[in-house]
Amino acid sequence: MVNKKVLFTLFIILGIMTASSVVSAGLFDSSSDDLNVSDITITSEGYSMYKVNCEVTPKKDFDYLEMQVVFYDSDDAVVGKSSLVWNVNNPEKDQLMKVSGSAFTDDADSRPVRAEVYFVDSAFGSSKDDAIYAQNVTM
Repeated sequence: MVNKKVLFTLFIILGIMTASSVVSAGLFDSSSDDLNVSDITITSEGYSMYKVNCEVTPKKDFDYLEMQVVFYDSDDAVVGKSSLVWNVNNPEKDQLMKVSGSAFTDDADSRPVRAEVYFVDSAFGSSKDDAIYAQNVTM
């Protein structure tokens, strides 16, 4: 009887650990049933400006889509946040969009080594917690 309780408790703990590791891993590299994002590239244009390009295909109709970018340095410190890097109203299901936008670090001396690219479906005030798609990009 005690062995069954211990075994049951162990399975519950392992299940919770597995679920939480899947969720945390998906926070920075999430695929979405609603949005297909591919070929993300980030290129320096000098003076703290970076060009962000990718292809986006909605898998359903949206009222609005917006791309946001957060830059990190080698110490994993935030060195720039850019909301509204790109946006579009009323994108349609299965419509391929070639996305291009500009994102900025806080100053020209910042040297980001990675960026998190987020797509949200609400204008302004949304955060990475609201993302319908997120991907970590090494620069």
